[in-house]
Amino acid sequence: MKNRSSALFALICSLGSSPCVAADTPSGQGFYVGLFGGAGTASSMSARQEGGFYLPGPLNTRVGVDAQGKTGGEPVGVLGLQAGYEGQRQTFGPSEWALKPAAELEGLYIGQQSPVGDMPITPSVLGTQYVTLPMTVGVVLANAVLTVHTPWSSRIFPYLGVGAGVARLSIQGANSTNPSEPGINHFDSRPDASATAFAMQFKAGLKGEVARNLLLFAEYRHLSINPTQYTFGETLPPHLPTDPWTVSLGRQSYNLFVAGLQIRF
Repeated sequence: MKNRSSALFALICSLGSSPCVAADTPSGQGFYVGLFGGAGTASSMSARQEGGFYLPGPLNTRVGVDAQGKTGGEPVGVLGLQAGYEGQRQTFGPSEWALKPAAELEGLYIGQQSPVGDMPITPSVLGTQYVTLPMTVGVVLANAVLTVHTPWSSRIFPYLGVGAGVARLSIQGANSTNPSEPGINHFDSRPDASATAFAMQFKAGLKGEVARNLLLFAEYRHLSINPTQYTFGETLPPHLPTDPWTVSLGRQSYNLFVAGLQIRF
């Protein structure tokens, strides 16, 4: 009978729904590191290419080009690292509800995406410009995170977080074409460019303690990056002489689903 009682006690504790676990579960206050990966989508964004070309001979006139449109959405993959400090649990009197705050530094890498802009040109006689922008994104964020302790489990915890930081966007091998000029990339003299912009995110998820000082988590996060601008090279002969081309992209938004692990010290 004693052995059966011990087995039942262990089973109840393993479900994380009994105070018996709380006595053996570490408070969690202290430093932690984590790594994670996942996938999601990059939303459509506004796009604009500006510049001009020069007519030859006696005309010697600059013709301005202003192409505006949108890119399509793109699937993306993401990898990340985090390090933070989780504070003491803040209780509410005799209630079993509690909050645990944390401050966190996080780095994200979003793998290559290739948004394509479909952009009618002004003047309209020049047709439509199609711009492909193979892009990778690196982001560093400082986050504030609140973990919620509930009466229902001492091992599974919902949490919310917000963060702000800096994004570095790198474009390599950009391509700008027009059906009226087949075979010509208008960025051919310098198809690479980069930009830096303010970034912010919101995240929400669940984490579970699977062993002492080891947690697994799954979360949704929404990442937003401010509008950016890039300068590409002029078009090489046999095309008519051009200005360097400027491409402006609107706010970029990512909806990401990730899973990872945390180790506490």
